[in-house]
Amino acid sequence: MSSITDSTGESNKEGRVIDGSVDFGAVLASARKFKNYTVEHISEQLKIPVRTIIALEKNDIAALPAPTFTQGYIRAYTKYLEISADDVLVVYNRAVPHELAADLKPRSNLPEEASSQSLAMKTVTVLLIVAGIMAIIYGGFQYYQEKADVMETELESKRPSFTGNSLDSPSTSRLTIKQNARLTDDDELIVASPAVTEEADTDTDMTVTDEREDDSFAFEAVAAQQSEVVPLDVLKISAVKGSWIQVRDASHARLFYNMVPEGGVKTLRGQAPFSITLGNAATTHVIINGLKIDMFEHIRENNTATFSVSTDQQKIVFH
Repeated sequence: MSSITDSTGESNKEGRVIDGSVDFGAVLASARKFKNYTVEHISEQLKIPVRTIIALEKNDIAALPAPTFTQGYIRAYTKYLEISADDVLVVYNRAVPHELAADLKPRSNLPEEASSQSLAMKTVTVLLIVAGIMAIIYGGFQYYQEKADVMETELESKRPSFTGNSLDSPSTSRLTIKQNARLTDDDELIVASPAVTEEADTDTDMTVTDEREDDSFAFEAVAAQQSEVVPLDVLKISAVKGSWIQVRDASHARLFYNMVPEGGVKTLRGQAPFSITLGNAATTHVIINGLKIDMFEHIRENNTATFSVSTDQQKIVFH
């Protein structure tokens, strides 16, 4: 065990400082005895080994742990004894070797002595807290925006389809025209004013009754609806990373409402303009009649897109 030289030049073989100006242990021992505490009681309350408490009260620096730990023990001990920690640490600093004294200088709580590093750390901490709050607010806004879009899509899907006389739901009535007709001697057909009646059926037909002067006959002719054949537009959707897709044609008939898996391609035919709603819009490609659609301006912040589109002489037209 090494010896410690006191301020008068004398030393103790046990390492105990005998100079009163550096006898920090006497202060601790006196305060403990004044409160009638035993060493064992202090050890149990502060979780400090008994040998360490004895070394503190005897100023046995060689038996004490590293100065940093010893300073912590002194602070805990003085707090429990309700005496000034700074006063005891000042005495302890005089007792330790000179090269360790700087490490044991009590920290000042004065504002003017606060380090610039502490101020910088406080500033960074405040900024991080503000950034975290902003991130939570933004995330909440995004979440509720996506929920609102999903609810809007579900409401559209639940709207009843019109099943009357429309483009996607043809009339189911049968038109029957009954006429009286006769042939003249010159074999000319004379038809009287027709009587028109309407009956519920799935086909449209016309019945014409012809009667001759000496005989009557009836014949039925089926009149096919003569309409111009309109070519269908072709819509091709490629979902690179998967996409939830809804497509309606010009008559508002829903052509598709489902999820297209990652790498999937869906081809639809109908009458443009198409009303399109996409999820994962940034990674979904849409082609109409062989022309690729640039929908960048229609992509929302939540990576969805809703737009209506058709073509006009090899040009994309948004509606």
